[in-house]
Amino acid sequence: MMNLLKIVMLGYLLTVVNLALGEPIQEQAYYAPAKVQKPESYEQIISTKLGSGFSNVTLAIMEVPKNVINTSNEVNLALGVTGGLFKGFLHMGGRTLAGVLDLLTFPIPTVPITAPPYPWQDYTHDTRYNPLFKFKN
Repeated sequence: MMNLLKIVMLGYLLTVVNLALGEPIQEQAYYAPAKVQKPESYEQIISTKLGSGFSNVTLAIMEVPKNVINTSNEVNLALGVTGGLFKGFLHMGGRTLAGVLDLLTFPIPTVPITAPPYPWQDYTHDTRYNPLFKFKN
């Protein structure tokens, strides 16, 4: 029995010394477990659509400076001021009409027409428009 205790103590001592003096274990890449997204509820879908519709109607004017800045950065200042201004007014009209349509049809669970759904999101890219009445999965 005493020999077994000595062997266990020697193994424990060697393990502690090896951990203390040995080289550190190389870290493995950690991948967080994938989050399972719950499907959005009907209330969440229509409230998002209602909010984006309201913000698109009230804040569509943000498209004008956005397009002036983006066109100036892509081409030059002269074309940015003239063409960007025209492009901004076109997108402002499109965002306003899409917002009105989203407000009128918010009880139907579809994705918002504009992408990005809010005027202040993704300010460096042009506004895109989704197909009308694309149902949310």
